[in-house]
Amino acid sequence: MRAVGEALPSKRRPVATFTLAMIVCADLERSKQFYRTILELKLGTDAAPHWVDFDLGDGRMLGLHPASESLTVKPGSLQLGFYVDDVDKFVTDARTAGVRILQEPHEESFGRIAVIADPDGYPVQVATPKPWR
Repeated sequence: MRAVGEALPSKRRPVATFTLAMIVCADLERSKQFYRTILELKLGTDAAPHWVDFDLGDGRMLGLHPASESLTVKPGSLQLGFYVDDVDKFVTDARTAGVRILQEPHEESFGRIAVIADPDGYPVQVATPKPWR
């Protein structure tokens, strides 16, 4: 175990590697359709009605799990972020599809960003980064 702030040895793998973010949702099918059609994520495993995951590449996944007695929907407890080619067009298309827009596209130091809501109200950032110079 390393002390906080201690650098990793250069040839050693980190102890933990991020692989999954899991969102608890009220309606698994509705959320699955949102992430497939609005964000166009690649469906990995569809084990509905128990759970669903999306392949984000490099061994990373976004999972959806139905609410249960021990797992509750808690919008605001997690915020996802995705890059898109054109955030303004993306938001226009999402609005047309009935998606709630939490924050309209605006400029930030790293590029243009907006925030939409998934079917359970979880905020999802969509951004178009500035080109690197």
